[in-house]
Amino acid sequence: MKQCGHTAWDSRLIEKYNYSGPRYTSYPTALQFSDKLDIEKMQEELARLAINEQPLSLYLHIPFCAHLCYYCGCNKIVTKRHDKAAPYLARLFQEIETKGLSFERKRMVEQMHWGGGTPTFLNQDEIHSLMTHLRAFFNLLDNDCG
Repeated sequence: MKQCGHTAWDSRLIEKYNYSGPRYTSYPTALQFSDKLDIEKMQEELARLAINEQPLSLYLHIPFCAHLCYYCGCNKIVTKRHDKAAPYLARLFQEIETKGLSFERKRMVEQMHWGGGTPTFLNQDEIHSLMTHLRAFFNLLDNDCG
């Protein structure tokens, strides 16, 4: 291991990870996205997943940003108009309800990730409403620190 000032360089570790990777990670990966949606297959898969007892992880995409970050590759809407969030949240609430009902609150949500965009584009009331809706349809942990 080579020392440079206070930084230690481990050449074996650098070599281990010296390859191209995705710009960001998502599941499914962007290469797996499709415009084709087979509702029947999706419902069958949700029913199959509902009986599994493993904990859930949720991802909430809040696609709004007040400013453009030129390095960002995320699906986003750049706007300073905060009223744009209301119709999106209404549809997101429908999606939460649909998916939540399919799991019947049987599986604990152990992780929740918010991405975007900039999730803090939402105001305090919108965030509170979103969390209330999530708690109504998913089995969330009772504390705020996991």
